[in-house]
This record gives sequence, C-alpha cells and structure tokens, in this order.
Amino acid sequence: RWFLLLGLITSAVLPLVTFTKTIWIEPKTVVEPIVAEVKTMAEPMVYESLKLAYEPAFEINGWMVAASLYGLGILILLFRLLFDLKQLRGLLSGKIIRQEEGFKYVEVSESVAPFSYFNYIVFNASLFDSAELQHILAHERVHCREKHSLDVLLARLFCIAFWYHPLIWLYKKAMMQNLEFIADSEALKSIAQTSEAKKSYQFTLLKVTTHQSCVSITNPFYQSLIKKRIVMLNTNQSKKRNAWKYFVVIPALLAFLLYFQTKIIAQEKQITTHQGEPKVSVVIDKNTTDEQLKKEAERLKKEHNVKLKFSKVKRNASG
Repeated sequence: RWFLLLGLITSAVLPLVTFTKTIWIEPKTVVEPIVAEVKTMAEPMVYESLKLAYEPAFEINGWMVAASLYGLGILILLFRLLFDLKQLRGLLSGKIIRQEEGFKYVEVSESVAPFSYFNYIVFNASLFDSAELQHILAHERVHCREKHSLDVLLARLFCIAFWYHPLIWLYKKAMMQNLEFIADSEALKSIAQTSEAKKSYQFTLLKVTTHQSCVSITNPFYQSLIKKRIVMLNTNQSKKRNAWKYFVVIPALLAFLLYFQTKIIAQEKQITTHQGEPKVSVVIDKNTTDEQLKKEAERLKKEHNVKLKFSKVKRNASG
C-alpha cells in the first residue's frame, strides 16, 4: 500500500527536480544586418489597402486548444466526483446509524453491495445470513481502521488531474485491488483460522458479486477481478522474497532523473581579440598629484575617447 502511495507522490514531485549541466561551446561569428529606415509618402488610402492585403489569416493556437480540452476534462471529472458525493449523501440521509467501537453501521434497504466510507459501513442485512454478514463486516472494518478511503480519494484526485494519461487509470485500479487484498487478508485473521472459515469467506466473495451496484468513491466489498482475490487468499506471501522488488525501483528512479531531468545550459567561451588597436596605459605611483590625475583623464578623453575616472583617493599627511 505504501509503495503504491509513494509511487503517486513520487511521480508528481520528481519531474520538478532538475539538475543543471553547463557545456562550453565555441563562439559563433554573428554578422549584424544593416537596418535601414524606409519612409513612404504614399496616400493614406493606398496604405490602408496594402495593410488589408497583408493582414495575417486566422490561425488555430494548438496550445490553447489542448489547454481547453484539458480543462474541460477536469471539469467533467470534478462534476462526476461531486455527483458521487451527493449520491452517497442521499443514500445515508434518513438512515439509522449505530455506533460501535468507533464504527458507524448503516443498514439500508436498497440492493447495494456492502461498502465502507471512512468510519461508515453500509450494508443490507437482508441479503446475507449471519455468517456472511460477519465476514463482510470484518472486511469493511479493516478498510475503516486503515483509512483506505484516503487512498481512494487520492487516487481519484490524481485521475482528475492527469485524466489524459492512460497509466493513471491502471494505477488507480491496482491501488483499489491492493486495498481489497489487504482487507481480505486482515479480515481472515479476525475470523476463525480454519479451512471451513476460509472457504466460507470465499463463498461470501462470490455471493456479493451479484450485488454490483455501488458508489465509486467508496470501498465496496465487491471489486472486479474476484478470481485474483481468491487466488491471493490461497497464496502464501513471502515479504522477504518480495522486498527486493521494491529496491529495484530506486536505481531506476535515479537513472530517470539523470537522463531526463538534466537541464543542459550552453555557455559561449569569451575570447578577447586585439585587432591592431593602440594600447593605452596610465602609470600612477605614490607621487602622482591630483592635478596629474585630472590631466591624464583629459588626455585619454581627447586622444582616445576613453573615460577615466578616479574615486575615493586617500592620501596620508605627506600627500
């Protein structure tokens, strides 16, 4: 679970991290074009006709079109999220809520799949026997305790922000499926550890598949790929064997940063050339007077058009 959550955050943050690499290139000789000012004495009417003749044609801005489509997609998905919240609120309004050990149990008459939303557990008791209901509630309590609704909301918000990317929808599906694996595993631990209890739990999974109506923003007891959930229940997971897979991602991320997130800055080498111009020098020592400094400045200005300025000259008692 945390691996998948960090994957979402990392995918959003790492593209903002960049490294800079400076390369030095040889300067190019640039020939400045001669700019000439052309004046015309044409009549105003002739000028207007020429202006109309060279009026640029209407052009479609591709970036504006893309930005508009992106914004439209976000608006549609936000509206759908608000609709789901309204649907959930409508389902819970007017119902009797029974609080027990921090959980809020809501029994409904609608034919919906059992689901949880934060501390709310919603179910239709008439659709299941007591053993099946015990399995369902154990499953939903895991969702509530571990705040799986936060994962669902985060994945939903990422799908809204990056709706154009097909992988984000597959990533969301993987997150939802993983939450079900976690809830199934933890629920079985709270139920009697017998083969009959395990088999009964799996039959409950199959039975709930007939009640597929659910609110997409919640943690429904039924999720697609029910076969994978049953396979996972009968698979012995080795944390030590699977841990090395996570560490493979670290060098891959580093390689991604160095290859894609390196910004190359080109700098021209500064080359100073002297093309036969005369060298101008002024020698100043401790005996140079203020009058001499002034004369040197006047000479350079007159002979070479060089502005020479002396400032903050300090002298001792001997001058």
